Amino acid sequence: MNLLKKVWAFFLRPKYQTYTYPRTLQRRVFLNLLGWNIAIAIGVGFIIEIIREALGVDVGTHGMERLFGHYHPLVILAMAAVLAPVLEESLFRGPLILFKKSTYFASALYTSIFLFGLIHLFNFEGYQNALWFAPLLFLPQLITGIFLSYIRVRMGLGHAMLFHALFNLILLGPFVLVALLNPSAN
Repeated sequence: MNLLKKVWAFFLRPKYQTYTYPRTLQRRVFLNLLGWNIAIAIGVGFIIEIIREALGVDVGTHGMERLFGHYHPLVILAMAAVLAPVLEESLFRGPLILFKKSTYFASALYTSIFLFGLIHLFNFEGYQNALWFAPLLFLPQLITGIFLSYIRVRMGLGHAMLFHALFNLILLGPFVLVALLNPSAN
């Protein structure tokens, strides 16, 4: 729980401060943050889905469903666990280094988190039909953006890419496995 408080404190008062962890502590912090991020994202996602169902909000098909209809599951896994983390971390968190000593670091950080969340709104083909619900749709990605930003600043861009890759792999992996074991379902 103390680690979550540190992430939250970083989010509330962002400061570009890299930590030099002993290797075993760094691994433990990294994996704990990954576990917390996955648990929170799944929990928030379930709550949002319950609210969406209760309100009858139609946001259309999720982009992942469309991908599974057009690409081999291993291609999807490669895009989600390799390509997306490298591109998205380079785009959204890479430039934070430019604001390392700037008074605008907090603004740059908040902007990168928001844009990271916002870009994931386009995963929902019918989000335009319920724009009022849109902030909830990309809330899990905003939360993940906070975790990724913390990892990026404290441990470096490479660690943020790895964190992102593992996050996507863990969440998408079971779906890929099911698709591989049941190719007729695609």
